[in-house]
Amino acid sequence: METLITQALTTADVRDPELEHQHLTAARALQHLNRVRRVELTTNNHQITLTTRRTPLQTRALAAIGVDTRTWNKATIT
Repeated sequence: METLITQALTTADVRDPELEHQHLTAARALQHLNRVRRVELTTNNHQITLTTRRTPLQTRALAAIGVDTRTWNKATIT
């Protein structure tokens, strides 16, 4: 899996911000992506689910590996 992710990041030319001349590796991408959170709040008999905002690097990494995040920007209220 790490090899496939690293290949996808390299193909998409996602660079490591701390190592300017190197592509982001799967391990480093996962470190950054580990900060994304999906939060569920319950109030007044309603449940609100939302995903934290992604940094530009997280957005590029997710796009490179084919993750569709379009619905992540909208809170869900049930």
